[in-house]
Amino acid sequence: MNDLLGWALALGAGLLVSWIAYPSGAVTRLRPVLMSLRVLAVMAVLALLLDLAIGTARPPQPLVAIDASASWLRSGDSAAWRAAVDSARGSSGGDIVLFGDSVRSATIPAAPGDRGSFVGPVLQRAAAAGQPVLIITDGALDDGDALQQAVAGSRLIILPLRRVVDRALADLSAPGEGRAGDTITLSARIVADDATTSPATLRWLLDGDVLAEAVVPAMPAGGEAVIESRVVVPAGDSIAVLRAALPAGGDAQSRNDTIAVAFRRGARQRIVIVSTAPDADVRDVATALRANVALPTDAFYRIAPGRWLREGNLNPVEESVVRAAVRGASLAVLHGDTSAMGAPSTLGTRALLLLSPPENEAPELLVRPAPSSPLQAALGGIVIESLPPLLASSPARGGLTALSAAPGIAATGALPVVSVSEGDVRRVLITAAGYSRWRARGGVSEVAFQSLLGGATDWLLGARGLAAAAFPVAPLQRAGVPMRWRRGSRAQSVVALTRDGDRALRRDTLRFMDVSEVTSAPLDAGVWRGSVDGAAVVVPVSASREWLPGVTTLRSGLLHGTAVAVRRGARTLGWLYLASVLLLAAEWLLRRRAGLR
Repeated sequence: MNDLLGWALALGAGLLVSWIAYPSGAVTRLRPVLMSLRVLAVMAVLALLLDLAIGTARPPQPLVAIDASASWLRSGDSAAWRAAVDSARGSSGGDIVLFGDSVRSATIPAAPGDRGSFVGPVLQRAAAAGQPVLIITDGALDDGDALQQAVAGSRLIILPLRRVVDRALADLSAPGEGRAGDTITLSARIVADDATTSPATLRWLLDGDVLAEAVVPAMPAGGEAVIESRVVVPAGDSIAVLRAALPAGGDAQSRNDTIAVAFRRGARQRIVIVSTAPDADVRDVATALRANVALPTDAFYRIAPGRWLREGNLNPVEESVVRAAVRGASLAVLHGDTSAMGAPSTLGTRALLLLSPPENEAPELLVRPAPSSPLQAALGGIVIESLPPLLASSPARGGLTALSAAPGIAATGALPVVSVSEGDVRRVLITAAGYSRWRARGGVSEVAFQSLLGGATDWLLGARGLAAAAFPVAPLQRAGVPMRWRRGSRAQSVVALTRDGDRALRRDTLRFMDVSEVTSAPLDAGVWRGSVDGAAVVVPVSASREWLPGVTTLRSGLLHGTAVAVRRGARTLGWLYLASVLLLAAEWLLRRRAGLR
């Protein structure tokens, strides 16, 4: 409604109501005063009901938000932080809030300490109120793209830090495991703040023992270098901490001179996948095994009679190499012609996962629950009715049925498609195809795929908690960043961790339900050791990324143009509510004095 029309209606309504209440001749001496009070009271009430605009249109007062992340102190002093605080207090904005790990209205600290710089939450809070934001930061925002959500009239003020001589380890790439004697490639990415004039030495350490050293060249301001080293895994059988470290005391900031990941060495178990008819199913099985089981996994695919390729680099290999790999495997996954390597009982492996899909066109069958089996715990939480159909024509015989399929909703005529058997060699036989549909659909279907494969692998390997337990998604963890966990075969996992040098136990319960990943609260920097559902785990947590030099592409200035001038609504004026009540009360008192009810 137009504001002028609204006020005209309010005035007209006030005059009409007052004329009806006080007709001519009803009250002589107090009639003008009573009518005036009634007109003003009615206008005030209608202004509140319609939220009519009052006063001159002006831009809304902005919310002042200060980045309270620890990156202000990266240059070694707090001069930039003090300048940011002075800028906020000297602004013409409204309330001052802090953002970083979270958004809060709090006393501005003498030194910032947040381990993140997330501006998105404060922009969402301001957008909900239609209020622009004055953002004061050093430019190192973790979610700079969120500035697109800012209300028109918001302003960004960047107070850049002074450059200092500082090399920092920004990233580390290494395999998650290796056996004694294996040669592995390690890679570290190093960034520089100001220019460095002399080289430095990068050290690779495994549980404190030096594996190798490499030279880091002099770097320009804002430059970066990737250093690679090939090392031999030393003897041992444990989950070790692999570190990349620069010399201590070599630059302005020591917190960013070390970075670490967990490395499982001496793994005696190995998984080998062999397929004579590669398809989407076996590729998804290989991907899931590498993601869910912390064991070295090799895959070999036959593309023609006698021609084999190794997955990954697609290098040709001799069939004798494939046979030798299968004989030394802890778990052999045979897909297609499961007898191509010989009779499964003669392979010398301890466990077999046999994937024998139908050769010709097979009918689509609906998945049906089966009687109890060793996989029942993994399959118990699957919503069978939500799964895509499978292609199957031959039954999975030779053991207990773990899963079956039928042409209709009724269980009559169900065909066993997954069976398990135990003897000298544990076996899981799958005679259906189309499991890639489960993984591709995502959601409940993907979780069912992970549960089936994780439960089968867990039982085959006979390793409690290995495939069943959740595990960290990212090998590199940083302080202040929530940890992402990937589901094993269990819908709920318990994580118990203790940091080196600290006796306090941190316990988290991960509830996956129908998702494949969940997050837990961030960990402080240090090495955390403990267990996930009984399986040992080591989680090295490196210093917050707030201590890393950064190159920002953001610039100070207005975001999305100037703010739109608006008038204040009547409902925002607290005194107008009180005035309405006082006007009605004054009219009632005068009416009583005049002898009216």
